[in-house]
Amino acid sequence: MSRLARSLADCGADVEVLSLNPRKHRASASGPVRVRAVDIDTSRVFMPALRALSGEVTYLVARFVSKKFCDALTETLRRFEPDVVQIESPFLLPYASCVREAGNARVVLRSLNVEFRIWESLGRTARTALRRLALRRVASGLRAYELKQMETLDAIVPISAADASDFQSLGCTRPMHVVPCGVAASFHRNGTGEPDHIGFIGSLDFRPNQEAAAWILDELWPRVRERAPRARLSIAGTSPPHWLRRQAERRGVDLHADVDDADAFMRRMSVVIAPLFAGGGMRIKVLEAMALEKPIVATTIGAGGIAVQHERDILIADDAPSFADSVVRLLRDPETARRIGVAARANVAERYDNHALTRGLLRFYESL
Repeated sequence: MSRLARSLADCGADVEVLSLNPRKHRASASGPVRVRAVDIDTSRVFMPALRALSGEVTYLVARFVSKKFCDALTETLRRFEPDVVQIESPFLLPYASCVREAGNARVVLRSLNVEFRIWESLGRTARTALRRLALRRVASGLRAYELKQMETLDAIVPISAADASDFQSLGCTRPMHVVPCGVAASFHRNGTGEPDHIGFIGSLDFRPNQEAAAWILDELWPRVRERAPRARLSIAGTSPPHWLRRQAERRGVDLHADVDDADAFMRRMSVVIAPLFAGGGMRIKVLEAMALEKPIVATTIGAGGIAVQHERDILIADDAPSFADSVVRLLRDPETARRIGVAARANVAERYDNHALTRGLLRFYESL
């Protein structure tokens, strides 16, 4: 989001960011453009539950509803008078009505995922029947809300063609313009990294990433260590839960919480892995690792939304034995690892230059 805001400004737009600042991730408001943050507590239960019971919004979305934020949004709209208000994620769709009431700005959802699909995937892979039932109910409510709200917007900006196609097949009729996440031209090569060092990075308060990390520790890592005893594994990400910290410690795996520089972390790796089994949109860290010329092993979902080809610029594996085979292969065969990394970087340079993508988005906004 920060990268796109900066690129919009670089390409001539006047940009301001208004953000929720949840207590769980409380941080100072700073960025490449003007940022204002409104503190909110998303752990509240009573009022979100009441809103959900009224049928106004689902409980997941209701946690992000705040009169204080709506007031701040109204003040910003009247002062700044934007042409377009770009809403990030369906969890902020309740504020579309605030935008409509305050002025004539076009209201656009930048969709990072087909959100309810994530919960459907989690429901299919949950280990207990009760959990599967609960997650399916969450997905059903979120699906109805997400699709209904989208029809009230002026446009949708998905980050992958697959997501756009999914929305259209579900009956969404709003204008769409696909804008993949991009990387800055300043990303540069960093050689092969530290020998035999495998890395995974992602937001560890995000359920699909938690499940991926648990799968790495339980299913993948024992297989890799058996065949590559000198290999090291590092997992990094924001807000890892205590159970994941304990599990990593038992497995002898380095777990880095809230790393200061994600790029520096990835530069140290000789292989980057992305074993995701739920999610939509595209994995930003996979794209950034490709820009850094890193060889990557990913599941089909982990590579989703990115125009890659197995054996050309990435290795794809969807089960633990084949995933371990691919990781060990890259550790043992530096020439293959180098070839895949070089092809990955060339792919990013051709398809995912941030400024080129942003100029296309601005043309779309002008057409609205």
